[in-house]
Amino acid sequence: SLPTKYINCSSQKCVCSDCFYATNSYKSCAYQRCWEYNKTTQTCNDLRKDQRTAFFLSLFLSPLGAANLYIEQVVIGGLQLAIFVGFPILGLCIWAYIFAFCFDHNDSNESVLYIFAFCCFDRNASNEGVLYIFAFCCFDRNDSNEDQKKRILWPLNVSCIVWILVTMMWWAADIVAFAEDLRTSGDGCPLRHNLGN
Repeated sequence: SLPTKYINCSSQKCVCSDCFYATNSYKSCAYQRCWEYNKTTQTCNDLRKDQRTAFFLSLFLSPLGAANLYIEQVVIGGLQLAIFVGFPILGLCIWAYIFAFCFDHNDSNESVLYIFAFCCFDRNASNEGVLYIFAFCCFDRNDSNEDQKKRILWPLNVSCIVWILVTMMWWAADIVAFAEDLRTSGDGCPLRHNLGN
């Protein structure tokens, strides 16, 4: 038997609360999908993720996908993490490789990039021929070193600006979505609405 504080069917209609809900006829109660009833302790356990926790994770760590990973939206959270961390690392490796082949390595500033290129690539690897060709698509080796620098600055700057804009817009969208309780967790349950409490 279930305690009457959760289910009371003494009248013509059943009154259900917490981990139970009334059926269409109000003659019985069924389990709420996002709650769990413990028969031993006769208590209802709320399985929903906490809105307040998700909001503060989105406020401070949204670019790392922390809020979405917390609510078990693994695909969205993983994509955020990949964009925020993976894109800069990949871009830095590619541009460092191009700098290493296209610029004067006697320049003290570029020697750092030249060293970094060796951390990302093996110059003896066959697949680097593709990157070497890619370098020629971006540079004219007959140009002066300064002309080559100018030619790489615009795609580099555009890439950085796009990355920043995407990250900031997604960050803001997450904050609004969690503040307004518009998101559901990975199991389809709504978040526990407690941000204003």
